[in-house]
Amino acid sequence: MIPAAGTAWHEDDVTARLRRAEAAGIISGDQVKRMLDLWRLEDEARTGVSVADAEEVRFARGFHDIFLSIGIVMVVFGLAYGLGSVWPVSAVAGVLTAVVWAFSEIFARRMRLALPSFLLAVAFAPAFLVAVLALMVDGLSFGFGAPLGQGDPGSAILPAVVGVCGAVLHYWRFGVPVGVAGIVGSLLFLAAILLETVLPGFLEAHLAWFTLAAGAATFVAAMWFDSRDVARVTVASDKAFWLHLLAAPLLVHSILMLATAGAATKSGGDALAVIALFAVLALVAVLVDRRALLVSGLGYFGLAIAQLMGKADVSGEVKLALTLVALGCFILLLGSGWRRVRRVVASPFRSTPAMRLVPSVD
Repeated sequence: MIPAAGTAWHEDDVTARLRRAEAAGIISGDQVKRMLDLWRLEDEARTGVSVADAEEVRFARGFHDIFLSIGIVMVVFGLAYGLGSVWPVSAVAGVLTAVVWAFSEIFARRMRLALPSFLLAVAFAPAFLVAVLALMVDGLSFGFGAPLGQGDPGSAILPAVVGVCGAVLHYWRFGVPVGVAGIVGSLLFLAAILLETVLPGFLEAHLAWFTLAAGAATFVAAMWFDSRDVARVTVASDKAFWLHLLAAPLLVHSILMLATAGAATKSGGDALAVIALFAVLALVAVLVDRRALLVSGLGYFGLAIAQLMGKADVSGEVKLALTLVALGCFILLLGSGWRRVRRVVASPFRSTPAMRLVPSVD
């Protein structure tokens, strides 16, 4: 099916059909490439925004997806609420994990529906991890130390490893892009458990440094996927998007905690530090062409603006209104002029090797 005017085409549907036609000998590989290039150029000319600049998030394709997703959420929450009153947490989490997997077989593997697949992939890793952890809390040590909850962080190593394996297995089976973020999140949890086992008390004393390292590692993984798809037209770009969304809060929160010595933003100096941090984050987001990095910093940016307004003795209602207006104007101005801003900001870095990993400023 050729995309109609005004309809964005996607690598995972139109291109797949063209490749099957090429394999069947109906059209040549050169014709496939020329058709894809033509459609991409038409989309960019019509919208004024390139495929890369659009930063599309392909997890909903129609209300059919939304309708089924509502049903999935109702079933899962209904089971959790109903079974939670009569069964232990381990049993409830186990049932939910099985239900999520069964739904994934139907909606992710067989029907290949975007939004249901996304929700199920997001739900599986934590549900599976909770199920295994709950078994440990119930006293099953499996020969790996004391049951979880008796002060031995090493007893959580096995469920953390099993949780990582579960996330990997779900991604291997269904291939949902957000599943990569689930795997990385599970690995970070395992790393925290291992670190606390080797160095007891380290996380409590240096949590901000750990989350900073975790955020940096996640950001590097996101950039690796971005480098595999600079044009932002394949599922590698989707994987990078979710990793950026995971990395941003880890980086922002940890740097903020280190900058303010773990205290809340109470003084004008702290507020200015937060604004400076957000400016640096905005610079990085523009350079790598990822708006997702800014989302996690907006809350801190708003709190900093409100703190500065509080120093000016502004009432609570006016402070909230002005903060929302300021945030909204910032988003609108940066979003509408994103390409021009990026062209100016990235110009000094145009010839650097790092710019080969991101979409061209031209």
